[in-house]
Amino acid sequence: MIDKSYYRWFNGYTNNVLALTWCSAATTDDVLAACHIPPEITEPMKFLGGDVDMLIGRLGTGTVILDYSVDCPTPGALPALARQGPCLRAAWCDEVPAIVSYHHRDGRMIEFDAASRDWYPNPDLASVERWIATTPGGKESWDDRWGRAVLVTAEALVEASVDEEWMRSMHVGVTFPA
Repeated sequence: MIDKSYYRWFNGYTNNVLALTWCSAATTDDVLAACHIPPEITEPMKFLGGDVDMLIGRLGTGTVILDYSVDCPTPGALPALARQGPCLRAAWCDEVPAIVSYHHRDGRMIEFDAASRDWYPNPDLASVERWIATTPGGKESWDDRWGRAVLVTAEALVEASVDEEWMRSMHVGVTFPA
């Protein structure tokens, strides 16, 4: 289980990230194709390696996408990426609700504000609550610390944890033309 120190460590590294997405079975090439990203705007990059709009890295059985820009194509690409395996996305920004989205292989989607689940849940609150109850974190974790519940659920999805080695590894950086 994810403890407080790991959670703080992870948040410290990702405090400039607007959204994190974990795709259980997608590869980096799958992400680039689904997001319609041409190879010429990508470069090998380490985490915190420079000015970047997206960072895409393999983790466990899948891929993690870090969106640093509000204009990233990840949300629109999730249905295509989920055809290979479920995807979980958590997006937050200072004045914006903390939106969690789960896309399943069969096209089903759950989406809700993690801080206020009854605010525009998709498809409805009962579906959101049922999904939450089935996640590795469980309802109590989502009620108590939704950020930690996201990490527990995401890491179970890709069967791996972000660690120092992952942080030091080369990933794919994407910088969109101005």
